[in-house]
Amino acid sequence: MKRLGYDDLLKIYKCISLDYTASQIAVKMHVSRSTVYRVIQSNIDLTKTAPRRPDPRFRNCRHMAECQKKIRQCPAVCERFEKYLCPKLVKFPFFCDFCEAKSHCAKERHFWNPMEVYAKRLQRGKETRNHLSLSEKRRAAFDGWITPLIKNRLSVEAIHSQHPEAFPVSPSTVRRWIDAGRLEARRIDLLRAAAMQVRKQYDRRRPSDQDPLAKFEHTYQYFLDYLQVHPLASVIEMDTVHGLKTEQKKLLTFYHRASHLQFGILIPGLEPGFVTKALADLRALLGNLFSILFEVILADNGLEFDELIPASVDSGTGEVLSQVFYTRPYRSGDKGGCERNHELFRYLVPKGHGLADYMQEDINFMFSKINSYPRESLNWKTPIDVFNRFFPKEVLEKLQIRLIPLDKINLKH
Repeated sequence: MKRLGYDDLLKIYKCISLDYTASQIAVKMHVSRSTVYRVIQSNIDLTKTAPRRPDPRFRNCRHMAECQKKIRQCPAVCERFEKYLCPKLVKFPFFCDFCEAKSHCAKERHFWNPMEVYAKRLQRGKETRNHLSLSEKRRAAFDGWITPLIKNRLSVEAIHSQHPEAFPVSPSTVRRWIDAGRLEARRIDLLRAAAMQVRKQYDRRRPSDQDPLAKFEHTYQYFLDYLQVHPLASVIEMDTVHGLKTEQKKLLTFYHRASHLQFGILIPGLEPGFVTKALADLRALLGNLFSILFEVILADNGLEFDELIPASVDSGTGEVLSQVFYTRPYRSGDKGGCERNHELFRYLVPKGHGLADYMQEDINFMFSKINSYPRESLNWKTPIDVFNRFFPKEVLEKLQIRLIPLDKINLKH
């Protein structure tokens, strides 16, 4: 079966919303009809059922109407029991997302969400790669050789650089084996292991009624296609930086891809409305320069960015001020420049330190230092120097970002 990506899953969902048949979708997607059937049927969510039943004394059986006339209620065990399934669910598209009666239907309901399907397929891919790919004898021999080296505080990558022929798998796989306890070496034996924390899952979940098609034609592939046509477009990557888990205040960051310049705005929390207000404030601050600087916005799939698309449209005139796109799910490298700049910010505000004590003036000063730091990737120019080639100096003046001499920069906390 063709490996369908996130955009392909969204296209299938969009076609179904337009009443395409499985054959029509197969032709449009250049896959077989059986592929369309499998990707839907193998990822149906069966857990969401209606909160009420027509009669609690009877089970959800296809013979219920007949039995109600003869008996008072269903017995615990019944040979005639056959689970009732809505006739619409036994034919394409096999789910209820676009059924007009789903809001008040008391039958079992099936759903199919492209985002969740993509996440499940990524997880299945990880699990299939997680098994031991060599015999127990070879694994024991490899374990006996590499564990003493690791306990001597040598990194897995350093060992691999000198003895690549001795590795039956990649260094990253060796690290996963250590995390899973498949080697005698433990995570604490690895260099920097104590300092590297396991990434936590998002505490907040997206509402179940969120429209999966809200980001249709705003995905990363459409972003790449847009840059093919507009290679000189000004791209702003957006992200958030978190302080302490116990505090609500967050930092919304903006990264200009061409110049590597970054600035940030403190927001009260991760609600989409706070991001929308921050953009509105920037629009009022920059005036006509806003749509030039924010020609393209690239954000991740965090809940706080769910309202970026309507926020990019002028409510008065209907003019589209920014082209909004989203990275691929679970692919932070799609906006790697923004993530790399966060490392510089973490020199000033390390992880585990809160943002509650900082004012916006403090944030502006921190980013002034970061943007005054020369970069090899910019031929040892500063992001401020390069940014001023693209935009009038009044932009940075309004953002309160100023050039600081190198000998006055201190990136220590």
